[in-house]
Amino acid sequence: MDLIWLGGEGPKDIPSLVYAYLVTTLEVPPEDLTRLRSVQKMSFWDDKLVTFIRIYDPLTSEEARQVKDFSSLDQHPELVLYEGYWEKESDRVYLERKTAPKPQSQ
Repeated sequence: MDLIWLGGEGPKDIPSLVYAYLVTTLEVPPEDLTRLRSVQKMSFWDDKLVTFIRIYDPLTSEEARQVKDFSSLDQHPELVLYEGYWEKESDRVYLERKTAPKPQSQ
C-alpha cells in the first residue's frame, strides 16, 4: 500500500458528493448534517488519487473549535463522526460512521 500525503486544507462544508453518500447510503437525515464540517487531504491509496475526509461537529467542544486541518483530528479521534475517502477518477465514495453524533439541542 502506497500512501503519500499531498497536503491538507482547513475546515470546509461537506462536499456535495460526500453529502449525497451520507444521505442516500448511510441514511443520515439532512438536518443532522447542517452544522457539520469536513477536513480533507489528497493522497495516493494503492496508486489511486483519493481525497481522505473526516467529518466532525465544530460545536461539540473547545478541541473541536480548534481543528485547523485533517491532522488536527489525529489527537482527538473521538471528535470524528464519519471518516473515509473518495476516488478522484471514479467519484467512488467510501465512508464509515466513527462515533454516534450527539443530539442537537433545540
